[in-house]
Amino acid sequence: MQRLIRPCLIVACLLCAALSAPLTYAREIVDMSGRYVTIPDHVTKIYSASYPLTVLFYAFAPDLLAGVNFPVPPANKTYLPWEAATLPAVGTTMGQGRAANPEEVMALHPDFIISWLDPFDDTGHAEQQFSKTGLPIVFVRMKTLADYPAALKFLGGLFDRPQRAEDLGNYISLAISKVSGAVASIPQDKRIRVYYAESRDGLATECDSSFHTEAIALAGGDNVEHCAQTTHIGMDKISVEEVIAAKPDLILALDRRFSDVLSETAEWRNVEAVKQGRVVFVPHTPFNWLDRPPSFMRALGIQWLAHVLYPDTVPFDTKTETKNFFHLFFGVDLSDTNVNRLFE
Repeated sequence: MQRLIRPCLIVACLLCAALSAPLTYAREIVDMSGRYVTIPDHVTKIYSASYPLTVLFYAFAPDLLAGVNFPVPPANKTYLPWEAATLPAVGTTMGQGRAANPEEVMALHPDFIISWLDPFDDTGHAEQQFSKTGLPIVFVRMKTLADYPAALKFLGGLFDRPQRAEDLGNYISLAISKVSGAVASIPQDKRIRVYYAESRDGLATECDSSFHTEAIALAGGDNVEHCAQTTHIGMDKISVEEVIAAKPDLILALDRRFSDVLSETAEWRNVEAVKQGRVVFVPHTPFNWLDRPPSFMRALGIQWLAHVLYPDTVPFDTKTETKNFFHLFFGVDLSDTNVNRLFE
């Protein structure tokens, strides 16, 4: 009798353990590249391989990030949700900065990898870089700012957060509509001619067709570099003489160290926009408002830039709108002092 009881007890214990253990299911989805991908039914952590997409997760679902692509500067942490401010930085698949190491990604134990659908490489580079991990890769399409509402809807369904996705997507759609409507009446020959200075010396720029300069077009500016984008990175080299010949009305600069170059270099003082003091630096906290990376921050950035270009046509209450944006996207409430620091 005792011989019979012991196996029964073992079976019963194993059955109880199986019933009490969490069940893991798999589901098949279609990502935004049209690929069929099998992912866990319950997702706790993901690794975002692309900087624009990682930035979106800071707003959409920071609790799901296992790591980030770049360390967060200490001064920026005030403007970000606490869940994402101290995550380990393990690199990225493309753009500037350190390339992600597959072993480091695996050490984070994400349920799968999520990646921006690169308009120049489609899915190839990410699939090759992370093939050793054995992790599923889900691609998200968001080349333009107008792609973001659909991308958010996809993510909202993927992670069962439809309301959050809808709230963020609606803001982006409204911002585009508001700015586009305001600048639509400005004739093409009356549009402000903009030179986009990216590097410290101001001599790296982008074609008007580049996704890096989409915000300039959305804000009604005329990028003086009329050409076709040929690389993902961009930052095409140009000379001061070419800038002078282009006759920009305004210089839009990314790197604040460029102000030192303007004051120390005689050649730049021959540019009419510099003579007129028409050099504007793009706000860059907690991420650049227009580019590097081209992210959802453009929804706020195009409102700011359109007002800079056409203050009488495009109203913009800087403090109110900035506070509303940061509250919605990052869940932080800014003081007037915090807002003022964004433009220093």
